[in-house]
Amino acid sequence: MKVKTILGTAREGRKSERVARYLTKKASELGWEAELIDVKDYPLCYTHRWKITPEMERYRAKIFEADALIIVAPEYNGSYPGELKILLDTIFDEYEALPVEIVAVSSVTGGVRLLQELRLAAVNYRMLPVGQVLFYKVDELFEGDELRDKKYKERVERLLKTLEKYARALKPIRDEVRERLKEKEEHL
Repeated sequence: MKVKTILGTAREGRKSERVARYLTKKASELGWEAELIDVKDYPLCYTHRWKITPEMERYRAKIFEADALIIVAPEYNGSYPGELKILLDTIFDEYEALPVEIVAVSSVTGGVRLLQELRLAAVNYRMLPVGQVLFYKVDELFEGDELRDKKYKERVERLLKTLEKYARALKPIRDEVRERLKEKEEHL
């Protein structure tokens, strides 16, 4: 199984990076091919799909091979970060039938509005949101690179099991969509 964890903020001192790296590591420990996609590695300033940049094509290729996604981000002004929106908007059809887990990260207690907004966006992209986790007071949850809170460890375990279940169930649809997209590209 191939899972991509999208780190959805490029802000200096971001707390989300610790969570994204942890989730990617845990997925790897399950034997999955797990990769972190960091929005800061995709400096995009527009979403015109007809002007394909190398960064957009690189991102598209990563999503095209994914069986599932985990999106990790903090809440910004009642929603999700703009750089995440721009990155997500660079493609559309490639997301169809991808199960997605949404993870909100907060230094205090925010993140609920991010979950609401990102779930709506995921459905629009034809992804299937299958779960969510809010990491409140993230600085208190980790000791080094490891979670020390047992409840959060259980949530992460449940998140990954759920993601795998839906990735397997949706595979025939993803395969059909990807075959259609490949055929479309060959005719261009």
